[in-house]
Amino acid sequence: MKAIKALGQHFLTDAGIASRIADLGQISAGERIWEIGPGHGILTDEILSRGAHLEAFELDSRMAKPLYKRFPEGLKLEIIDILKLDWAAQIASGDSPLKLIANIPYQITSPLLYRLEAHHNSFSRIVMMIQKEVAERLSAGPGGKSYGPLTLRLALKYDIHSAFMVGKEYFEPVPKVDSMVITMTPRQRLPIINHPELFHTLIIRAFAHRRKTLRNNLLPMIGKDKLHKLESISTMDFGLRAQTLSEEDFICLSDLIAEL
Repeated sequence: MKAIKALGQHFLTDAGIASRIADLGQISAGERIWEIGPGHGILTDEILSRGAHLEAFELDSRMAKPLYKRFPEGLKLEIIDILKLDWAAQIASGDSPLKLIANIPYQITSPLLYRLEAHHNSFSRIVMMIQKEVAERLSAGPGGKSYGPLTLRLALKYDIHSAFMVGKEYFEPVPKVDSMVITMTPRQRLPIINHPELFHTLIIRAFAHRRKTLRNNLLPMIGKDKLHKLESISTMDFGLRAQTLSEEDFICLSDLIAEL
C-alpha cells in the first residue's frame, strides 16, 4: 500500500527493529498498551505477540481491513486523528496506568509530546521512535545547543533516555532524517512549581532569541524597573544566555518574578 505524503507516512521495514522497540516496552501479558500509527502492523505484531491488550489509533482508513485481517484477536483499532481523540475519556475506558509504544508520524511529534505532558499520570512507560533531532532536544542538558523549552517542560514530568538510533534506510519511503527510539518513564519526585503559567511563560521568553542574554530576553516580559529589581535580589548572572540555566534556576527565577 502506497504511503500518503500528506499523512507523513514512512513505514518501518525491519522486524528486528520493531522487536527491539517492543522489548523496551517491558510488556507483561494482559497489559494495556496504546500504539499510534500502526500502519502495516510491523510493530503491532511484536506488541501483540507478547500478550498485550492493544489499542491502536490510525488516521489512514485504508489500514483498517488489512490490520483486522492480520490481527483478528487482541487488537482494538480506532480510525481517528490521535490529536482529536478525547484522551481523558479514552484513558478512563480501561486500566490505568497504561503504556504507549509507537513509531509515530513525525509531523505530530510536538503536539503529541504536549498531550503526554498533560496526561503524565496515566502512563507507566512510553517507548517512541521520533526524529533524532527531537530526541536530542528531549535529552539535552544545560549548555547544549539542543537544550530549550521542550527539554524543560517534558523533563518536569518524565525521565527521558535515548535508546538507539534508526537510520533512514530502514523506512519506506525513505525519509530525510534519521530516527531515535526513546524511553519515557514518570519522574518519581516532581519538582514544585509554585507558578506554573509564569514558569512556562518564562522559559519561552528566555529562549525567544537564543543568542541574546537572559537580561535582553526578559526585558520585554517584565519591563526595565522589575528587571533591575530582579537582578538586585537574584544571585544569577543575567549576562548569560538562557541555555546555561538549569531547571532549578528557572524555578527559582519564576518564584522571584512572582514576588516583584
